[in-house]
This record gives sequence, structure tokens and C-alpha cells, in this order.
Amino acid sequence: MQNRFSFAAKPTFVAIAAFALFGCGGGAYIPPERFNTYLQESWVSTRSLSYWETEEDRGRLVIGYDSITISGSVRPFDVDYYSEYTKDIALKGYSEESGSISDEKRGAIFIRDKGALKSVAYVRWRASSEYMLTVGTAPNDETFRRE
Repeated sequence: MQNRFSFAAKPTFVAIAAFALFGCGGGAYIPPERFNTYLQESWVSTRSLSYWETEEDRGRLVIGYDSITISGSVRPFDVDYYSEYTKDIALKGYSEESGSISDEKRGAIFIRDKGALKSVAYVRWRASSEYMLTVGTAPNDETFRRE
């Protein structure tokens, strides 16, 4: 009797373990909620300031491991009053890369702000000797360089 029970118990245990690992989503890929390392920098806008703007108005992005701080005037984040992002405080966020060609990497930046998850497209590319970051889509895009 004992041999028959142990013979049936082994496949049952394997089936339960497989269901727990793969049937409940354990095998599904869940992206880590962090920014890609090549984005984790302090970035400053390359846009020329208008005559009424001061240096403090210049757009800046400070991207950390899992947060982003937006300061100054940044076009993709200032589209209109209702979709404007909170400024000058660290917001939780992450990025997902959608493709890359040589030194150019494309993807999306996701930011949790005011109870909503918002996203904006990005392209990180190389111009001569430095990397640049273009955020947003035309006509509301803006290019940044490492600070």
C-alpha cells in the first residue's frame, strides 16, 4: 500500500508545484518599476530661453532609480493646465525601452502623479561626444543634454 501511495503522491506534488509557479502568473515577466540606467542622470534643456524667462525657468529633469523630478518649463510636461505634471518634487516612475538601434534607444517614461499613471515617449541618442534625451512627441517635444 505504501508504494502505491508514494507513486501517486509524487506526480500530484509536481502538478501542484507547477500550477503554483506557472498557473498563477509566477512565470510571467513583470517589469521592474525603475528607470533604465542610461536615463538615470541630471538633464538640462537645450531650448533657448525667451526674453521673459530666467535661468531658473530652464527645464530640468533629474532621473533617479525609481523617481523623476521635473523643474522649470518642460514642454512635454506643460501641455495644458489639466495635464500639467507636479513640479519640483520627486515623483515615482519607471521607463520601458521599446527598441534600440546602435546609440539610439527609444521607449516610454511612466510617471505616477496625482493618482494617475501618465506616460511620455523618449529617445536617448548620441550627438558627437555627448548623449542627448528627447522627451515627448512633436510639436511638444524637448531635447535635453546631461547637466
